[in-house]
Amino acid sequence: MKPLKRSEIKRYRQTGEPVDKAGGYEIQGFGSGFAARLEGSYSGVVGLPMFEARELLATAGINWL
Repeated sequence: MKPLKRSEIKRYRQTGEPVDKAGGYEIQGFGSGFAARLEGSYSGVVGLPMFEARELLATAGINWL
């Protein structure tokens, strides 16, 4: 996350978006405007890391899609 000004935090809180988020932001919502970069799997940030899950399933002999 980029460093946020108090005014940015206040406006973001007023959207209601960060209220029910574990990390206080939603990468696919307004919070994406504060994310300077993303490390790792996008789906891992959003929820279940689909690429990694598929790889693990394949290792276990389960073909998913």
